[in-house]
Amino acid sequence: MAETKYRPAEGSTETTEKGKQHYRNRAKKLKRSKFLANAKRFGKRESFGRGVELEQTEYNYLVSILEAMTKQKETEERQLIANNVMNQLKGKEIRTASNQVGSRVLENLLVYTSEETFAALMDMFAENFRVFCCDAFASHVLQKMLHIAMLRAVAPLQSMQDEQEGGPQSKKQKPGGSEWNDSSIWPCVEYSMKEQYSEEHRKKGRKFVERIAKFLMNNLEEFVWDAKANFVIRQCMLNLSGITEKKIVDGSESKHLNVPEEWHKLLHEFCTRLLAWPQFADLVHMELTAVMLQDLLRAVAVTGDTFQLEQFISKLYKEVFRPSKKKMNEEQIEDDKEGVDSALPIIFTNESILRLLEVCIVVAPAKFLKDKLFAKLFRGRMKQLALSRECNFAVQKLIDHTSDKDMMDLIFGELEGSMEKMLQVGHTGVLLVLAKACVRLSCQQGKFVKLFLEALHCEEVAPEKMIMAVLCLIPVDVTPINAPKIHLHGSLVLQAILDFNKPIKFVTALLGMPNDRLAEILTDPRGSFIANAFIQGRFVGEKSREKLVRHLEGQYCQLALTVHGSRVVEIMYEAGNPAQRENIVRELAEQCAQLNNKPWSAKVNKRLLVDTYKRDPARWRIAIKNDDKVGKMFSKLVEKRKIEN
Repeated sequence: MAETKYRPAEGSTETTEKGKQHYRNRAKKLKRSKFLANAKRFGKRESFGRGVELEQTEYNYLVSILEAMTKQKETEERQLIANNVMNQLKGKEIRTASNQVGSRVLENLLVYTSEETFAALMDMFAENFRVFCCDAFASHVLQKMLHIAMLRAVAPLQSMQDEQEGGPQSKKQKPGGSEWNDSSIWPCVEYSMKEQYSEEHRKKGRKFVERIAKFLMNNLEEFVWDAKANFVIRQCMLNLSGITEKKIVDGSESKHLNVPEEWHKLLHEFCTRLLAWPQFADLVHMELTAVMLQDLLRAVAVTGDTFQLEQFISKLYKEVFRPSKKKMNEEQIEDDKEGVDSALPIIFTNESILRLLEVCIVVAPAKFLKDKLFAKLFRGRMKQLALSRECNFAVQKLIDHTSDKDMMDLIFGELEGSMEKMLQVGHTGVLLVLAKACVRLSCQQGKFVKLFLEALHCEEVAPEKMIMAVLCLIPVDVTPINAPKIHLHGSLVLQAILDFNKPIKFVTALLGMPNDRLAEILTDPRGSFIANAFIQGRFVGEKSREKLVRHLEGQYCQLALTVHGSRVVEIMYEAGNPAQRENIVRELAEQCAQLNNKPWSAKVNKRLLVDTYKRDPARWRIAIKNDDKVGKMFSKLVEKRKIEN
């Protein structure tokens, strides 16, 4: 949840500064970063890892390998280490995998093992599936084994387009950086997809994945309730659909791998078996099994099987989200009536069910979302849910995935009177998704601006006060405890408003601010992206863009000397006309020596040829014209190749 900058309303019992998992998550990160240091320290105390007890020599050897892996960057050296260590551990794999340090070492070594070594390990794992599934540490090794086998098996099935776009990772993701096990030292996806393996080895990897899927299916009734084996089931479900990332960004088209049709059939069988369980409705009440259902929903959605997906969501809707009156009475929950402000149903008070509902919102077909999930669960309760600490995220997902204008009008109608209250309790994410929905669906834009400014008490104030109230999400008549900082959601809301059909009020306000204050905003990591929104806004006029470039004159040196401001300088340079571009470079040339002191400003210096301008402005004009010609030729060539492909 986003942080607020002023005190919550009187009588509010909600903590608005940090989520309840904040300190626990921070402790986990610190623990992961200190794993090697802790392993060494425990070794000196003659405590040789949790799990199966190892000999001191074995433990020290594994710690030394773990330390070597953190330093080694060359692929060939990694391969050499992996194969040498696996030869040393031959016959001891199960004992090693069942030790905490040994498990960590094996997880990272498996990626770079040779075909022969990996094939032998697959045979050994297949003979001991139950041992690996039910052990606290060995189960992690099995997950990694399954992941790597899947990657090696399906690499040839990926299209050339995927390879050109960088494989299964998203653009913001570093290659191999986001793994199922985020404690991995060495990258997995990038290496496994690019390395050349024999067809026989790939077939063996495919059979291994299918074999473990069938084993897990045959033992589903036992393993679903086991904390260790449940993780393996989830890994298997995701891999059968081609998902390589555990954390899928909701609301985006997350890339996934192409997998054999037989794998989709196995996933279909997993889903069919779970749906047929008499105790299916009980799965949602435990976090362990509810998360498994979330992953299964994501996996089924990726396969494109709309019939099974709707069947799955419909069963959840009937048996969990909208149970019979008899069951609701047993749970002492009043029957929900449209338009009646009644007590919230159990789906909004049980965290496991609520998170499952959020995933359903993300993957549900548009008609089901409108007619069932919104109409029967959310309608009449939007304000109450938006102000709830636990439920406001479900509201955000609902708004973010709304594609129907009529549905959006109904949502907006319920929330329009509670914007100020949402600011007070810190649920600014709801305001952000509302602004984005107004842009996406081209509706309620004028009303949003009016109500938003009323909530901030800045309808009739000076431009600077209005912009700062929006950016900091603090009403102008509220005095914050500490000096206000730009709020991430405030910046994103302003960026969305600049993409409205009529953003003139905010365009005028930004141009009406003193240029030194505007430059101060644009040097902020959160505020700098306002420049992008202003220049790229579809309904921001060309003259307004040129006015902004001219308005910032005298501040370009200050901008160029900061990390985020230097990027703004380049944006303004591209947006300006030839005369304005020369004015920007002339201003930078006055402090040319300072530009080379920082890497970001040196980049601006090189990009805009500031040194050349300082020596000879006429030569600079010729050089810039030549650069523009080359850039246009290159752009045409790229476009031509895209058309041909």
